[in-house]
Amino acid sequence: MSTSDLFSNLDALRLPGNGSGGGSGVREHLAHVPVRKPNRYEFFRVHPDPVMSLATAILEDKDERETFIVSPEMRDALFGELKPVLLVMFITRQGVVGMWPLALPGEMSRRNDWHETAREASELAKTFWVRLSADTSLGAYRIHRAESELSEPTWPPQSLGELLQIAFRDRIIDVETHPFVRRLRGLA
Repeated sequence: MSTSDLFSNLDALRLPGNGSGGGSGVREHLAHVPVRKPNRYEFFRVHPDPVMSLATAILEDKDERETFIVSPEMRDALFGELKPVLLVMFITRQGVVGMWPLALPGEMSRRNDWHETAREASELAKTFWVRLSADTSLGAYRIHRAESELSEPTWPPQSLGELLQIAFRDRIIDVETHPFVRRLRGLA
């Protein structure tokens, strides 16, 4: 085929659909699942199935901006450092799948409006596309619902266990010799 023949039928050169090149028997391999709150500019949905969330304990390294999941065997050893959370699966309009650690209310702790409004946004996001913005003068998150009817999300086929395996691939605290545990104890 000569060069001039190649360009004589531009429709044959066009990519199908949205021009992304996908859809021709190619499926994305999910290699990264961030553990974070959706950012203020992202509309997101939360998976409505309770099977796709997990109440557990995490440890946050604020200096390194890392979140670790803590095995049940290590919870007593890290008492006082752990944060009880509900990990919920979310997806953004751009198709980013993440795990959002929502703080669980403590039995003895006082009310926290930031946590309450985040949990309220999570519930609303099971049905509607929403986004959050922090408002320090309000002392809570503002919840914004999309004004138009947006399409339903396309949830990934992975189970919660598979998503957590990807999200916490190298961030599991399951032994006393873990580098972060050693640092907490002044051993590193």
